[in-house]
Amino acid sequence: MRYQDQLFEQRENALLDAARQLFAEQPWDRVTIAEVAIAAGIGKGTVYKHFPSKEALYARLVLDLSQANLVELRDLHAASPAQDAMRRVIRRAFEQMMANPIQAQLCLHCDRPEFQERLEAPYRQQFIDMEHQYQLFFGDMLSVTLNNQVLSQTDCQNLLWGVEACVNGVMARIASGGFSHWAEPIALDDYFARVTDFIIAGLRAQATALLTHPLSHE
Repeated sequence: MRYQDQLFEQRENALLDAARQLFAEQPWDRVTIAEVAIAAGIGKGTVYKHFPSKEALYARLVLDLSQANLVELRDLHAASPAQDAMRRVIRRAFEQMMANPIQAQLCLHCDRPEFQERLEAPYRQQFIDMEHQYQLFFGDMLSVTLNNQVLSQTDCQNLLWGVEACVNGVMARIASGGFSHWAEPIALDDYFARVTDFIIAGLRAQATALLTHPLSHE
C-alpha cells in the first residue's frame, strides 16, 4: 500500500474512532463534524475528503459494524450443531445489539427512507449489498434448520420479512433503553429468549406450511 493510502486510511480510522467515542459521551445526533475533527486531531476540511456529509459518517459506522457482525454470525453458525445453529445466531445477534445500544439507534436512523434519500449513491448501494449478504445468510440458515429442504426465493423472502420485523422490534427496544421504566420490568435476557423461541417456532411452522402447500401463499 502506498504511503498516501496508508495515511488516508489512518485518518479515516481516527475519525471513526473519534466519532464512536463522542457518541458514547453525548447524544450522537448532536455531535458535529467539527467536534469529530477536533477529537481526531484532524482539520475539519480534511474530514469531508473522507465523509462528504454527516450522513456518510453515520452510514460508514453502521456498515462497518454490520459487516463485522455478519462475519461473527457466519462463523458461529458454521461452528454450531445444525439443530441449534439458528437459535444461537439469533441470540448472538441480539447480544451484539445490546453490546452497543448507540449503534442500534444509528441502525434504525440509517434505515429511515428520508435518511437513505439524503445519502450519497455509493453508500446507498453499500446498504443494498449488505442487505443482500444478510439475505443469503438467512437462506443458508433456513436450509440447515429445515434439514436442507429447499424453499423458493419468494418464500424465503416472505419468511425473512417476519424475522426482520421481530429483529427490528428488539433493536428498537434496546435503542430505547429496555424495560427498566415499566411497572413490571422484564429482564432483557428473558426477553431475548422468548423472542428467539417465537422466531424459531414461526419459521418452522410457516416453512412447513409452504413446503406442504406451495401454492397456498399466492
